[in-house]
Amino acid sequence: MTAAQDKGEEGGDPPERPVSPRPRKRHRTGLGLRIFLVLLAFLVVVAGYGLTGRPIRLPVWAVAEVESRLNAMVGPVMPDSSVAIGGMEVAVDDDWVPRIRLDDLRLLKPDGAALLALPELRMSLDPAALLRGRLQPQSLLLSGARISVRRDAQGQYDFAFGGGGAVPQITSFAQLFDLADKAMAQPAAASLKSVEAEALTLRLTDDRTGRVWELGDGRMTVENRPDALAAELGVTASGAEGVAGRATLTLVTQKKSDEARLEARFDGISAPDLASLAPVLAPLGALDAPISGRLATTLRSAGLSALEGELNIGAGALRPTPAAQPVLFTDARIVLHLDPDHGRLVMDDLAVDGPALKLQADGQTYLLDAAGQRMLGPLGAMLPETFLTQIRFRDVKIDPEGLFQEPAQFSAGALDLRLRVNPFRVEVGQLALAEDDRRLLARGVASADAQGWTASFDLSLNKIAHDKLVALWPVRLVPKTREWVQKNILQGKLFDVKAALRILPGQEPRLHLGYSFENADVRFVPSLPPIREGYGYATIEGKTNTIVLSRGKVTPPLGGDIDMAGSVFMVPDITQKPAQAEIRLKARSSLTAALSLLDQPPFQFLTKADKPVDLGEGEAQLQAVLHLPLKPKVLVQDVTYQVTAQVSHFRSDVLVPGRVITADAMQVQADRSGLTISGPGLIGGVPFDATYHQGFAPEERGKARIEGTVALSQGAADEFGLGLPDGTVSGTGRANVAIDLQKNQPGKLRLTSNLAGITLRLPDVGWTKPAATAGRLEADVTLGATPGVERLVLDAASLKAEGAVSMKPGGGLDKASFPKVSLAGWLNGAVTITGRGKGRPVGLAMTSGTVDLRKLPPASARKGSGQGGGPLSLSLDRLVVAQSITLTGFRGDFSLAGGINGDFRAAVNGGAAVAGNILPAPYGTSVRLVSEDAGAVMRDAGIFQSAHGGKLSLVLVPRKSGGAYDGKARITGVRVRNANVLAELLNAISVVGLLEQLDGSGLVFAEVDGDLILTPNAVQITRGSAIGASLGVSMAGVYQSGSGLVDMQGVISPIYMLNGIGALLSKRGEGVFGFNYSLKGTATDPQVSVNPLSILTPGMFREIFRQPPPVVGESKE
Repeated sequence: MTAAQDKGEEGGDPPERPVSPRPRKRHRTGLGLRIFLVLLAFLVVVAGYGLTGRPIRLPVWAVAEVESRLNAMVGPVMPDSSVAIGGMEVAVDDDWVPRIRLDDLRLLKPDGAALLALPELRMSLDPAALLRGRLQPQSLLLSGARISVRRDAQGQYDFAFGGGGAVPQITSFAQLFDLADKAMAQPAAASLKSVEAEALTLRLTDDRTGRVWELGDGRMTVENRPDALAAELGVTASGAEGVAGRATLTLVTQKKSDEARLEARFDGISAPDLASLAPVLAPLGALDAPISGRLATTLRSAGLSALEGELNIGAGALRPTPAAQPVLFTDARIVLHLDPDHGRLVMDDLAVDGPALKLQADGQTYLLDAAGQRMLGPLGAMLPETFLTQIRFRDVKIDPEGLFQEPAQFSAGALDLRLRVNPFRVEVGQLALAEDDRRLLARGVASADAQGWTASFDLSLNKIAHDKLVALWPVRLVPKTREWVQKNILQGKLFDVKAALRILPGQEPRLHLGYSFENADVRFVPSLPPIREGYGYATIEGKTNTIVLSRGKVTPPLGGDIDMAGSVFMVPDITQKPAQAEIRLKARSSLTAALSLLDQPPFQFLTKADKPVDLGEGEAQLQAVLHLPLKPKVLVQDVTYQVTAQVSHFRSDVLVPGRVITADAMQVQADRSGLTISGPGLIGGVPFDATYHQGFAPEERGKARIEGTVALSQGAADEFGLGLPDGTVSGTGRANVAIDLQKNQPGKLRLTSNLAGITLRLPDVGWTKPAATAGRLEADVTLGATPGVERLVLDAASLKAEGAVSMKPGGGLDKASFPKVSLAGWLNGAVTITGRGKGRPVGLAMTSGTVDLRKLPPASARKGSGQGGGPLSLSLDRLVVAQSITLTGFRGDFSLAGGINGDFRAAVNGGAAVAGNILPAPYGTSVRLVSEDAGAVMRDAGIFQSAHGGKLSLVLVPRKSGGAYDGKARITGVRVRNANVLAELLNAISVVGLLEQLDGSGLVFAEVDGDLILTPNAVQITRGSAIGASLGVSMAGVYQSGSGLVDMQGVISPIYMLNGIGALLSKRGEGVFGFNYSLKGTATDPQVSVNPLSILTPGMFREIFRQPPPVVGESKE
C-alpha cells in the first residue's frame, strides 16, 4: 500500500489520495510463514527498542501485512469491504504490552469510497497471541470518529460511520447489534476487551421531523464481555434556551440475542429534542423547556418492548407553534413505564411543584395508530398518531403569577383527553376536579397552528363561594367585569356555574359565564346600600355581562327593607373602555324606604327638593334605569337615570303644608332634571287629579309646583277657605289648580273653574247659578295651617264679585271682603262676610254701594238660608225705592234670626231724614218709616212740594207677587202752602177765603191718611184723605214716579168742620157736600177738572155717579 491517503471526512480533510487497489488474497503457506518469521524477528528488534519507550514507525511492507491481516478479520463480517492504513507506529510499554497506532484508518467499499474514516486508532496487542503468531488486539482507542445516523420517513435507521458516499443499509438497532456480535466473534477479536472513542461527533438526522442534531465532544466506551457487549456514550447536546445539555447512553446487548438494554441519562436536554428522539414521548414536543432524567428501554428486533424512567421538566412553556401564545409553567416530574401488552404508557407518578402549579397525579396514555387502534406489543418504526390519556389527580393547586387572585386548590380529580401531535390538537373529554363538596367539570378542545391558539372549552361548577370564583377567574380575562364582580358581589355562595371560553387567533378571548347565586350581598350602584340575601343568576354572553336578581333586599337608612327582586345589572359591551353599565332596579317597599333609597347618591331626590324622606306614608313599587361607567371613581355627573314608581295608599301631611293628601295610587317619575308625582287623590276631602313637579336645577332648589284638577264642591270651598256659606254650592264641577311651593313658606294655590256642573245659591238674595250655566271662578289662595284667599273672583249668572278671604287660626272663616259685588242689577257695592265662630251664622255687611228695591227678586225667590239669625249691617250709599225715591246714606243694623229685622236711618234723595225698622213679613220684609218732617219727605221725594211740617208714618208690607208693597201712610199736622193744584181746585169752586189762606199761612191738615200700593215705577193711592178745619180732600189714582204723570180723582169738601158731619155717610175726607175733581198730566203741570154740579149730589149718592179711580198693576189681594 502506498503512503498516499484517501479522502477524509467532508470539510477540512486533506485532498483524496489515490485509492490503493484492493490487496490480492495471498496463500498462507510458504510466503506467509516467511513473512511472519521476518515480522517476528523485526518485532524482537522492536521490542529491544520498545524497552526504551520510543515508538517505531513500521515500513510500508509491514503496514501492508497488517492491512492483510485486518482484511482477513473484516471479510467475514463485511465481505464487500476492505481496510486501508495510512501509517503505523509500534511501541512496547513497561508492562511488555505492545501498542500500535494506526493513522488514517479507512474502511473502504469496492469502489474505493470510505465507509469509515478514523484519523487515529490506537490498539494494544495481546502479547501471548503475538508470540503464537496472531495479531489480536486487547483494546482499541478511536480518536476523532464521526458517526451519522439517519431515520427515514418510515422510521428505518441508516448508520454511517464517518465516510462519504453511500453506506451499507443498517436499518435497525437489531442489525447493528448483530453486526457487532459478528465482529466480536471473529478470532482476531478473541482478546479484545474494550473499545474507546474520544472526540466523537454524532450526527442525527430525522426525516420525519426534518430535524438534524450535531452531538459533539463525544466519548464512547465498549466492553467486550464474555456474554455481552456493553457500551457507554456520552455527548454534549443542545439544550433549552441555547444552554448546552449532556446525555449519557449505556447499552448492554447479550451476544447471540436480539435484545438490548439501553439506558439514557440526560441533563438539560430540550423537550422537543427528546420528543423527536423518543416518539413514545412525542407530546413533550409541544413544550419549550429543558428536561433532565433517566430512561431505560429494552430493544428487540421487533422494536421497543419496554420503557421506564423518570423525567424532570424545568421551567418553560407550552408552545406547540411559534405563533401560539406561551402557556407558562415552572417544573414537573414524571415517573413512567411502558406497558406494550396493553399499548399504553403508564405514568406512575406525575408531580408538578412550582409557584404556578402544584399537583400530584398518576395516569396512563394509550398509544393509537392512524386508524385509531391501540398499538399493542413492541413499538417498531410506526409512530403513535394519537395519545389517549387518563389522569387521576390526588392534589391540585393552581397559582400562576398574575393569573388568579389566589391559588385554586382541589383535593381530587380526573382528566380524560385525546392528543394529536401533528398538528397539535387536544380534546378534553372530561376534566373533573373536586374539593370538599365542590365539583368542577370541564370539556373542550384546543389546537395550535401557524396563526396561534384556537380553543373551545366548557366548564361547570356545582357551587363555590363568590370570592373563590373570583380567585379562579383569570386576572387578564375580561378584567373589568372580573373587577366589578370582585368589588360588588361582597359575599355569598355561587352554584350551577357554567362557563364557555372561545379563543380564535388574532382575537380577544370570548367568555360566556353563567352562574346562580344565593345568600349573596350584591352592590349594583357603588353609592347605594348593597342588596343582601340575594338570589339570582348571572351571565357573560359575548360582550354582554348580565346579573339578574330573583330575590334580595336593601336596607336604606329609614323605612325598613326593600324587596329588590327583578333587578338587573348589565354591561352591554365589556370590551369598551371604560365599560358602561346599565342597571335596572326594581323595588317594592314602604314609601319611606323607597324615598330613603332615592335620597342616596347619585339620586338625592329629597335633599334636592328640601323634603324629608318620611314626607308620606304608602307602599311603593319602583323601577329605575341607571347608566354609569365602570371606572375607579364615578362622579354624580357621570350617572344618568330614569326612575318610575307606583305608590299606593299614599298619605302625606308634608307635601302641601297644612293639608293632608291621600291617594289610592300615584305615579312617580324622576330623572336628572326633576321629580314628578302624578295621579288622582284627595287633598283634604277634595278629590283631585294633579301632578307634583320638583326641578333639580340650582335655581329650582326648595321650589315645587302642583298642577291638576280638583273637584269643586261645597267641601272644596270649605277646604280651600273660599268663604262660601254652607249651602252655597251643590253638585260637583271641576277646577284647575296650580300650587307653587317654596321651602319655609306656605304654598300658593291658583284655582280656576268654569263652574260647569255645579249649582251656586245665595238664598237670602234669591240668586242661583244653574248647573248647566257656565261661569268663572278664580281664586289665589295661600295654603298653610291658616289659609287665606288673596283674590277671589266670581262671575256667574248676573253675579260678579271680587275680593279676598281670611281664615281664623285653627279653622273657620275670619272675614271675606268683596269690594266689588254686582248682583242682578239690584245690588252694587262692597260686601263683607265675617265669621262668628263654629256653629254660628256668619255676619254680613254691605259697607257701600247701591241697592235697588225695584229690581229685587220676588219674595218667592228669596228663601232664607236656614242657618239662623246672623247679623246684617248695611251702610248703603243709595237704596232705590222707586223711580224717583231713593234713600241715601242708608245705615242699619239687622238680625236675620227668623227673618230680617232691625232699625235703620237714611235720607230721602239726600234730603229729609227718615228712620224706621224692618220686620219679617209673610212675603218678605216689611218696612216702617217715620219722619218728623213729613213735608220735607214729600218734597224731597218729589211727591208734593207745598207740604211743610207734620209727622210721617209709613208702613210698607210686601205683596205676594213680589216687587210691590201695600202701604199705609199717615201724616199729622202738615201745612200746605202755595199749592198750585189745590189753588186751582179752590179757585174752581170759588172759595176765596181759602185761597187767601193758602197763599198766606197755608192750610193746615190735621190728618192725612192713605192706603197705597208702591210698585217700582208708580204709586197707586187706593184711598187717600186729607182733613183740616177749612178743607177736606179725598183722592184715589196713580202717580207714575218715573214719568211724573198723574191720574187722580176725588172730592174736595170746603168748610170741612161743618160739612164733614156727613162723612159718616161718605168717604173719609168728603163732606155731605163736595165737588168731584180730577187731575191729569204731570205732577208739575197738572190739568185740573172740577164738576160744579157734583155739589148737588149728597155724599152717600156720590159713588153712584163717580167712575172707579185709575189703578196700576194688580189690586190688593
